[in-house]
Amino acid sequence: MLFSGLCNWHLLHANTPPLNTEVIALKRQGWKVTEIHSSVERRPGIKPYQNLKRVVQIVKYRLNKGTEIHFCIVEYDSQRDTIRESCAKSMLHAEEKIRKNS
Repeated sequence: MLFSGLCNWHLLHANTPPLNTEVIALKRQGWKVTEIHSSVERRPGIKPYQNLKRVVQIVKYRLNKGTEIHFCIVEYDSQRDTIRESCAKSMLHAEEKIRKNS
């Protein structure tokens, strides 16, 4: 029984989607983080927990590489236990992309 559990530990996260790492990828490509803004929003809960508020942490990044600028948003949703990330040439486009993917 113990041996079986040790051999199949990798299956624990088999249904977990891979973590999006656009900010990390950009930093590895030489982009520098020049601004970070972090905030926490309270949003309505999702059924069957609609009576509870869910907490969403939002971190907004501005990255520069030479004269180029990129904006990224990373959101952690406590109720869904998900991390979503979006990067674009403007903050408005990054916000639109993240809303579209929710």
